[in-house]
Amino acid sequence: MVYTVKKLSELSGVTVRTLHFYEEIHLLKPAYYGSNGYRYYEEKELLQLQQILFFKELGFSLKQIQKVVGKSDFDQLAALHNHKRALLAQLEKIGLLVKTIDKTINHLKGKKKMQDKEMFDGFNITLIQAKEGQSYSSALKLVAESVRNPTKNTEDVTKRGKVYYDDIVKTAHALFKELVCCIEKDLDPIADEVQKIIKRHHAFANEIHDAKKEVYLAMAQLYREQPEFQKQLNCFHPRLSAYMAEAMEGFANQYLS
Repeated sequence: MVYTVKKLSELSGVTVRTLHFYEEIHLLKPAYYGSNGYRYYEEKELLQLQQILFFKELGFSLKQIQKVVGKSDFDQLAALHNHKRALLAQLEKIGLLVKTIDKTINHLKGKKKMQDKEMFDGFNITLIQAKEGQSYSSALKLVAESVRNPTKNTEDVTKRGKVYYDDIVKTAHALFKELVCCIEKDLDPIADEVQKIIKRHHAFANEIHDAKKEVYLAMAQLYREQPEFQKQLNCFHPRLSAYMAEAMEGFANQYLS
């Protein structure tokens, strides 16, 4: 089926003005122009618009989306699988946050006391808790035991939790996207430009964990080996987890003691 820009706007919820802007920046061009000057879009363009919206939902900027979807080797199916993994991870995290809210409500009502560690379930993106009955690997245990406890006041945690979580996610995603740019430039993980980003990542991790050398190396090992950690990064770039692990190991071995 063929859509005019007005009909595509009604179908997708994207404004006509935005569709015009996407055309101006060569992000989404019409399939063809009619003799009447109208823009016409076909299935290929609809699927491309869907990809743009998926990437936007995952926090990518338009400039970053242009770099990804504009590549000659862009794999639409691979991208969809990555989107699915990322959204399922988000869904799992939201479910955990809802459980944390319910536990906190019951705690404040005096119905059931929370454990201190339960107050942060779902917030910490650098730590994946083991599923019930699953044993910790030595690296996972080391990272788990390194978590700092910023406060023990349940009411304060409840008030600041959303802001705290949003700030963590925003910072982490910005660092991940900078590293993706380094991958696309084909920079060595131990190159100065990459290591400057990793230095900031270490400082960020150190706010949540006691990120001394052995802990930071354990985090790198988890990004390299653990599927639960890798899937956090798959939506940014399929090579990011391995690349980041190598960069973190280089930083830890050179700068940490």
